[in-house]
Amino acid sequence: MTDQQFFKIFAIVSIIIVVIAVVIGILSNIFASYSFHPSEQYKSLNKESEITRTAPAGKVNLASNPVIEQNTIAAVERESICDSMEGEFTIHEVKMLNENSSGAMVFEPSFIKINTCDSINFEMVDAGHNAETVAAPEGSLAFNTQYKQSTVIQFDTNGLYLYQCAPHAMMAMAGLIQVADTNNIEQMKIEIEKFETNVMIPDVKNRISDLFNKYIN
Repeated sequence: MTDQQFFKIFAIVSIIIVVIAVVIGILSNIFASYSFHPSEQYKSLNKESEITRTAPAGKVNLASNPVIEQNTIAAVERESICDSMEGEFTIHEVKMLNENSSGAMVFEPSFIKINTCDSINFEMVDAGHNAETVAAPEGSLAFNTQYKQSTVIQFDTNGLYLYQCAPHAMMAMAGLIQVADTNNIEQMKIEIEKFETNVMIPDVKNRISDLFNKYIN
């Protein structure tokens, strides 16, 4: 086999993989509004624990459902952490997009650094996306926006967070959050490596590690 034949076959295979990924993405968008499929790490949680683990600070404001339970025992306890801190907290915005100038299936911005007890409003600009925890600092609580149009999550635990869009994780739709410091940086390197083993699109295989090396490492 000549080099020319090899590269031709490689190009065809790459195109097939991209087409399959796009089809999967379209199907995910269709079914996302009908069912919620949490990652394996959280499938064992019952309904009550899902509510109390929705946000790291225990306080969640869903614009599409403002009466969501915010007064659970866990919520009150976690919220008191930020209540005891002085100063004003900022609400930042992260958009969930099908495409932007950096590529397809992305969070914008894909990396964000915030202060302790700041919040992030995850805005689902394009349908069929969620933001859920993949890895986080010890002591923090997992979050999942569950395909809501707008979800505000407050972060009370310092460190690095890796999160993903579950239907499009294989297309490297994920992001990094730095809350104040990088105390869990070594563990995050391992978690990013694990995440990228499941990315199926060659062109974005190292999207998150590149992000990590650019802004954190």
